[in-house]
Amino acid sequence: MSGAPNLSVIGYGMWTAAGHDGPSSVAAMRAGVSGASRANLWDYTSGENLMAFRVNAHQWWEGPTFLPELILPVVQECRDQVPEILGVAPEDIPILLGVAPDGRPGRDANLEHSLREGLAEKMGGALPARSELIAQGRVSLPYLLQRAASLGGPAIIVGVESFLRQSIVEHYIKKSRLLCGANSSGFIAGEAAAGLLVAPSGQSGGPELRITGMGKGLEPSGDGGSKDQPVSAKGLTEALRAAEQMSGRQFYDIPLVMADLNGEHFKFKELALASIRVDRLPPEGGSRRPRDHVEHWNVVETIGEVGAALLPAAMGWAFEAGRSGFLPGAVMFAAGEDDGTRVALVGEMA
Repeated sequence: MSGAPNLSVIGYGMWTAAGHDGPSSVAAMRAGVSGASRANLWDYTSGENLMAFRVNAHQWWEGPTFLPELILPVVQECRDQVPEILGVAPEDIPILLGVAPDGRPGRDANLEHSLREGLAEKMGGALPARSELIAQGRVSLPYLLQRAASLGGPAIIVGVESFLRQSIVEHYIKKSRLLCGANSSGFIAGEAAAGLLVAPSGQSGGPELRITGMGKGLEPSGDGGSKDQPVSAKGLTEALRAAEQMSGRQFYDIPLVMADLNGEHFKFKELALASIRVDRLPPEGGSRRPRDHVEHWNVVETIGEVGAALLPAAMGWAFEAGRSGFLPGAVMFAAGEDDGTRVALVGEMA
């Protein structure tokens, strides 16, 4: 990826299984409160309904027509913060959407068109000029940030995805990736929308989470590896190294990691291997970290596997922690998509 985007998070919003807005979702994350409950999704391996992280909507609703409904309150939450922070008209700020990638099971073939049209209808008019949609799933955020930086002004970034469809959970059950009666090493499906209000660094005059580094890599084993292609953590290692080098920091000066550890063993293995490769003792030979080791804050424990919404939710949590005074320092964000793409970002409060 090219240089740091000179961009900062200055506001955020969420709708998750743990809360209908950003502050309530973050409070649940900090407290470690799970938003999981029994869902209308069948686990044929156990003969019971699955646990899932479902948002508190007025009815059970699934599929692409629900995504605009998820996005709208998050966009509005971000817009509500614009006048006080930036003093500009929120209706003119572009909306950049991160959604499920091509090839995601259960993905609507016309997702881009239906999402744009559905959101425009709910907003009562066309989307703001220069709005855009990027279909990269869990790794959408760096691409959205690069696009926002190229616009040269504020933008609202929203990641949205839902895994709560029977066809989707059956696909991941068959691949031994979902937590179910036949698999104890898997994820719990979720749905969420998470938004970030971003602007060029220094523009808001208030607390900012500056994006100082971004990196990308490719994991040959893809979504968990096999006997012939075991997990190597090559892609995540590349991403972490590139992000820290761009930020000008060493990994030992980053006390916190927020990654997509969703219960699948290969994600823990990748992060452990990659961290070992990039972590070194500082020149003085002792840890500089407040707890003598890198901490991990896990978004997934509270809101579930939410795909494209995961990194924006993590970054929103970090921003809130920073302006509230409990962020331990710089943060390394990391995530991977099923095609083997791995990304990492460094954020620092200013």
